[in-house]
Amino acid sequence: MKDSFLKIKGIIKKNEILTDILYVFLGFLMAYALYAGIGFALGTPNPVVTVVSGSMLPTLERGDILVLKGIASEDELEYGREKGTILIYNHPNMNKLIVHRLYQKNPDGTYKTWGDNNPMADPWSVEYEWIRGRMILRIPYLGYPKILLSEVLRGGR
Repeated sequence: MKDSFLKIKGIIKKNEILTDILYVFLGFLMAYALYAGIGFALGTPNPVVTVVSGSMLPTLERGDILVLKGIASEDELEYGREKGTILIYNHPNMNKLIVHRLYQKNPDGTYKTWGDNNPMADPWSVEYEWIRGRMILRIPYLGYPKILLSEVLRGGR
C-alpha cells in the first residue's frame, strides 16, 4: 500500500512539473502574441523599445520605454532640430535600433537625423525602409530592467 502511494505521489509530482512547464510556455506564447498584436495594430514590427543611450537627453532618458506607431505617410513627419519627429530606425550596418530626431529630408529622398544630446547631425542618411516608426508615448524608467539584464549578460560592457 505504501509503495502504491509513493508511485501515485511521484506521478502527481511529475505532472506538476509538466504543468508548470506548460504554463511558462503558454505565458511566453501569450506575451509574444500580445506583442505581435500590438505591432499589427500600430503598424510596426517593433511597437515597444527601450532607450539605451543618452543621445536624446534631455527629451528622452536612458531606461525610458517608447511606444511606436508605424509611418503611414510622409505627412506625419515633421522636420527640425527641436520639433522634428522622433524616429526609431534600424541602421543595417550597426544592427541596432536608433532613436533620433528627424532633422531634414535630403534631395535624394533619404533623411538626416540628429540626437538631441549630440553636437552634430548623424553622419549617415536614413532610408525610408530602415524606419520602424515614430514615438507616440514615453514611459519613464520602465526599461531599466532590460538594460540591467543586457549589461549582466554582456558582462558589464
